[in-house]
Amino acid sequence: MPAIKDYYKVLGLSEDASEAEIKKAYRKLARQYHPDRNPDNPEAEERFKEVQEAYDVLGDAQRRAEYDRQRKDPFAGSPFAGFSGAGREGGARFYRAPDGTYVRVETAGSGPDAGFIFGDEDGFGGIGDLFSSLFGEREPRRSDPFASRGRRRSGRTPGRDVEATLRLSFDEALQGGKRTVTLPTGETVRIDVPRGVRPGLKVRLRGRGQPGTDGRRGDLYITFEVEPHPRFRREGDDLHVTEHINAVEAMLGTSRRIENAYGKKVRLNIPAGTQPGDVLRLRGQGVETDKGKGDLLVRIVVDVPRDLSEEARTALRDWARTHGVL
Repeated sequence: MPAIKDYYKVLGLSEDASEAEIKKAYRKLARQYHPDRNPDNPEAEERFKEVQEAYDVLGDAQRRAEYDRQRKDPFAGSPFAGFSGAGREGGARFYRAPDGTYVRVETAGSGPDAGFIFGDEDGFGGIGDLFSSLFGEREPRRSDPFASRGRRRSGRTPGRDVEATLRLSFDEALQGGKRTVTLPTGETVRIDVPRGVRPGLKVRLRGRGQPGTDGRRGDLYITFEVEPHPRFRREGDDLHVTEHINAVEAMLGTSRRIENAYGKKVRLNIPAGTQPGDVLRLRGQGVETDKGKGDLLVRIVVDVPRDLSEEARTALRDWARTHGVL
């Protein structure tokens, strides 16, 4: 029968390695042998899979403990030693089939009503794996004496989902493009950042998460974070900005050319009588996305002069009296 794989050796660790040491060794080897770094190198790809398989077991405390027990006593007699008599109290044992899978065989109760439970609570293969390995059958037939007492459960653990955060500058979020993300596992993945991506948006990449023992991978969830801009404030796809004018411009009206977030100069017409705090809208000058464009909202701040000449003060008083302001 084949020997149990030495996962500690795969990761270059001793059997008393700590959880932190296991994770550190896995990340180092995962980066070293990742297929993206070793294109057209099947040996590196196989080594990467081997490292991943080792970490799936040693990186989980419960599965590691069961693995360590199996290393000390991998067979414990014949494959059906756990079936030795109905008078024994209930218990559980793990057996290794010739194909390398493990099966948990649990005796349920004692006496004439005793039965067997074939399961995977500890992440090992089901009874179907054992029977197919020993007898070439997919699973026990209905007529099989074990089938009436047992229940079959899949022994493969599914892949795990992975969460990652991608931090973008304000301009990077506006432009979009391709970015490289380093996952908690040490793996790197290239993703497409949609132009105009909103802060907090979470995207799902199917099959790019942690692989399970069944070979299938979980999903990768990436949350986008966007750094604030010193001038523009974003709300949805609209951008807010502040523009300063003087009191005369506010009274008489004026026209300004201001720069939007993309560096384009656009004309802003400020009507006569504009009040401090008024907001003027420039349509289509906000965030550009594949679905459309937001607006640029300009809040007007009126700067009042602090130092006026005596001549200017006199002129203002005359104007105010004429218009009944004073």
